[in-house]
Amino acid sequence: MALDNIDKQIIRELFKNGRESLTTINTRIYKDESETMSHTGVKNRITKLESEEILKVQGNINVEKLKYKACFILLEMKNYEEIKKILKEYSDCPRVFLLAHVTGQYNVIMGVIGQNIDVLHRYINYCGPTNKEGILHSQIMFVSTIETPKFLPINLFCDKSQENKCGNVCKDCEAFLSGNCDGCGNF
Repeated sequence: MALDNIDKQIIRELFKNGRESLTTINTRIYKDESETMSHTGVKNRITKLESEEILKVQGNINVEKLKYKACFILLEMKNYEEIKKILKEYSDCPRVFLLAHVTGQYNVIMGVIGQNIDVLHRYINYCGPTNKEGILHSQIMFVSTIETPKFLPINLFCDKSQENKCGNVCKDCEAFLSGNCDGCGNF
């Protein structure tokens, strides 16, 4: 689907404030130089953009304000089948805010969030993909600050722990059993 000028205006306004009312947004969306959109027209456009999976309005989190820490994990994989496997295993991990298949020396990049550096170390050593089959080499980079985006689309507060999605089970984890980790999805 190609975006027209009206779609772009709507997305720009929602980026500024996704909670803005339609009756306020419609006063800033122009069909031409002098005519604005109706709030119903704006609503219909938003619905269409959402149904086409071009737009998603959601609550994103400023992890810097929560004093959470982040790291990037770079993975060099053995073959394409192993890349697909890692992407599938970690696509729903609540700690992962970025997961991409990339080209170059590394095949996969992951952005991971944790309450502190110790939690990130445990994730890397026990739950993360660095010890999985098919990995030839990995590189870890801890982030000092996330400059942009300020708000990350990450679901830190699930109803229940999500550790079983990646195949790592908290009931066997020393940190979880000793109370040093609440499990993934229970930040």
